[in-house]
Amino acid sequence: MPHKRTSIHLRLYPLLARAVDEGVACGIRRAYKHLNIEPPEGLHEHVEREVLNSLCEVIDFDVLEAQD
Repeated sequence: MPHKRTSIHLRLYPLLARAVDEGVACGIRRAYKHLNIEPPEGLHEHVEREVLNSLCEVIDFDVLEAQD
């Protein structure tokens, strides 16, 4: 029996935001793993915001999600 082709519609911004959040958290944990200090307060949020801002400069999310 042949498989029916289906399509998936992804909400790209939430997907990228989750991946960036997880990547930033992992990077900060690794960077501070062997140090005896805590990361500066707000470091995660600042890095995450700047990465997402950079992505928004090259990806037009409104156009991509309007095509759905």
